[in-house]
Amino acid sequence: MDTKRNQTLEEIEENKIVNEHYQNRVMLIKKLLKTSRLATVDLCVHIDISEASYYRYINFTSYMKADIFIHACLFLKQYIESHHIPYTQEEKRLIKILDLFQISSNSNLNCN
Repeated sequence: MDTKRNQTLEEIEENKIVNEHYQNRVMLIKKLLKTSRLATVDLCVHIDISEASYYRYINFTSYMKADIFIHACLFLKQYIESHHIPYTQEEKRLIKILDLFQISSNSNLNCN
């Protein structure tokens, strides 16, 4: 018979941080996708996942692996920047929080 042990305060705090980080990841992808004006299927085809998987990720019923997340963000970043679409302040904030991209001189992320 399996019994669950109580989590320590440190484990509870760590889980809160991990959950917040994951929520920020999902929020960033949703916002970048909206800003890019691409369809969900465009992103899914490019990063080679099904739409069902995408919706499981954004509805928090399945966890997105880091490599899929990074691939999605890089694809959306490249698309947004190549089409000269400005980032929203919220996207800039999330990118900074997640420490996702190194700021390059040709990126439109350089604003505060």
